[in-house]
Amino acid sequence: MKVQARNSSIIITASVDTDALMASGIALAADPYTSKGALDRFVEHLIQLESRSPTGVGGTYVAFADDVVTGTFERGWQPAELIHVIRRKIDQPDISMIKSLLGSHSRRTRALSTAPPEWRDQLVDLAVDPSTDLAHYRRSSRIDARAFWTSLFRLLAGFRYLGSITAITPPPSRWAAGAYSSSPYQSDTKVLNKIRALLAKAESSTFTEEAETFSAKAQELMTRYAIDSAVLASTASTGLGASVVTRRILVDNPYTDAKMQLMSSVAATNGARTVCHTKHGLIGITGMPVDLDLCELLYTSLLVQSARALDTAGKDSATRSRGFRRAFLLGYAWRIKERLAEARARADRDAGQQYGSSLVPILAARDHAVSTAFDELFPDLRSIKITVKDRNGVLQGRKAAEHADLSGGREKLQDRDQ
Repeated sequence: MKVQARNSSIIITASVDTDALMASGIALAADPYTSKGALDRFVEHLIQLESRSPTGVGGTYVAFADDVVTGTFERGWQPAELIHVIRRKIDQPDISMIKSLLGSHSRRTRALSTAPPEWRDQLVDLAVDPSTDLAHYRRSSRIDARAFWTSLFRLLAGFRYLGSITAITPPPSRWAAGAYSSSPYQSDTKVLNKIRALLAKAESSTFTEEAETFSAKAQELMTRYAIDSAVLASTASTGLGASVVTRRILVDNPYTDAKMQLMSSVAATNGARTVCHTKHGLIGITGMPVDLDLCELLYTSLLVQSARALDTAGKDSATRSRGFRRAFLLGYAWRIKERLAEARARADRDAGQQYGSSLVPILAARDHAVSTAFDELFPDLRSIKITVKDRNGVLQGRKAAEHADLSGGREKLQDRDQ
């Protein structure tokens, strides 16, 4: 079959060329200047072709779609990020269809045995089934032909025209079974579960003093965990540079830039560096695994607290406006950064008393390793200026941050019974 799109007229000739068919559908779905109804007319012609010859399109569209997904992954994207970004780009995308595409790709690449651990974790979290593909999805979902082809072309257009992003894990072309040795860092599940439980209590408490009690205990556990891990790692033969990792955090609308500021505030005083992909709602964070775990815990807790504080502040039309709410969250993030910096200064003094002067070069070496790895991975970054018009929103956000439970950093190192 030969497909042409000329002056918004769709011509489908007799000889079947599935690749050309798919490419034309993607082009029509992606082009914002396509005349109204062009994709719909194309899909109608495609449905007519299928009705005349059900094998005319055949199963080759499954392989074509898999090639598009593979190309997207080769440009640095990961499964969870792909769904996150497509949700931002397309209104009501067919998530089940995306998972069927991921399932087909996972089966072909044997991802559950060959992919990096973080990739496999994403597939499990997303409940991706490697036994599925587009053809299986189409049969099992009983989606009508028009909705199927329209959704597929929209999704593949979103994938194909998604630019590159810095690769933080090897792409599928570099996977090999058994290629990923276990990390020397092993998180202490017992400690992390204690921290999570304390944070949950702090977040849910409506009594300031009670929340601060939970927070203080979580603060102590997190700090001791991070410091002890750093001291233990300093005795290992593995170079620090090999231990540095980068993760990308999904940031949901609204007020993406303000939420990214909060993550940056947490990372800045916990041994990590960040880079914002504002357009895609992603923030990269680079550091030692233990520090990244703690940053994510604290960031998640502070997000919950900031949302609760914002709901309390929004009592009239002025404080419910988008401008006020964005300013509030930015003010909150900026004040949190100041408070965490103050906490770190106190923690450094306490650390000197507990561990002695040997701790200083240990932390300095870790900071140097993180900065070196970050600069190599992101050599061409630029700073952006954030402007805020609602001064009252900033002030209210800073005030709310004064009462936030800071449950991270390197503070309160003195021994206490657990």
